[in-house]
Amino acid sequence: MRTTTNPRSDMNTEIARTPAGPKQHGDLAAASLTADAETARPAGGAGYVCPMHADVRSATPGTCPMCGMALQRVAAPGPSAPAALASGPAAVEYVCPMHAQIVRAAPGSCPICGMALEPRTVTADEAPNAELVSMRRRFYVSIAPAAIVFLMGMSELLPGMPLQRALGMRTVAWIELALATPVVLWGAWPFFVRAAQSLVHRSLNMFTLFGLGIGVAYGYSVVALPAPSLFPSSFRSADGVVAVYFEAAAVIVALVLLGQVLELGARSETNAAIRALLHLAPKTARRIRADGGEEDVALDAGPQPPTSSPARAPS
Repeated sequence: MRTTTNPRSDMNTEIARTPAGPKQHGDLAAASLTADAETARPAGGAGYVCPMHADVRSATPGTCPMCGMALQRVAAPGPSAPAALASGPAAVEYVCPMHAQIVRAAPGSCPICGMALEPRTVTADEAPNAELVSMRRRFYVSIAPAAIVFLMGMSELLPGMPLQRALGMRTVAWIELALATPVVLWGAWPFFVRAAQSLVHRSLNMFTLFGLGIGVAYGYSVVALPAPSLFPSSFRSADGVVAVYFEAAAVIVALVLLGQVLELGARSETNAAIRALLHLAPKTARRIRADGGEEDVALDAGPQPPTSSPARAPS
């Protein structure tokens, strides 16, 4: 009896025996690791993630199969977040741009560096950046009183100090206090919150420096203005007034707010460019039916049952 071989079957066998390249091994290992992590991840939301490849997760410590870096622990969602991160397609995870192990189910700030969390996945639907809106509003409200306080403080350098001679140094200081108070207590409030969080988590960052500098300058001035007698005589001028630093506190707040607006604006523009690319994706696809006909189907309509060809009458 004569036996025949199927060339196509042999070709498929040879392809299956071909060893995969390094990148394919890495992708397969990453996919396997992620799939295992999704099934074995604790209910509290804790796990391990690669700092360079956020899609590589594991329920146990290890190394990334793609870059070899040690996986870092993902903290469980905080008290203000839902009990656990949702795993459905509509769930949105927020991550820190600098620390990939920080994952939350709601917007907020990173407990390590204080930066605002961003959505892990960019969608075609444009949503307003609440952090950018808040920082921009605080900057616009704070810039005018900060500029006035700065000019009043620098007026001491003018020959003869005309403003201080007209109003008195103590009166000028009280005006500076009235103008700098809303800038410091309202405009810089997010900085104080993040500075306190950095102390609680024992992770000092730039917001710790902002909160310390602004708080010391403002607090010192608030005490020195009404109670100059608490300070040594060398601190007081001929009029008995201690030098205050309201202009320094207000200007620091305005400059930091400007930096936050520029940073968040640049990140929002990057996300907007990604959304513009997503809008270029086709909305429909042309499907060829079994009977040879064609029809346009919406890509978001989901899978549809195949259409069978019409029965032909026997000849």
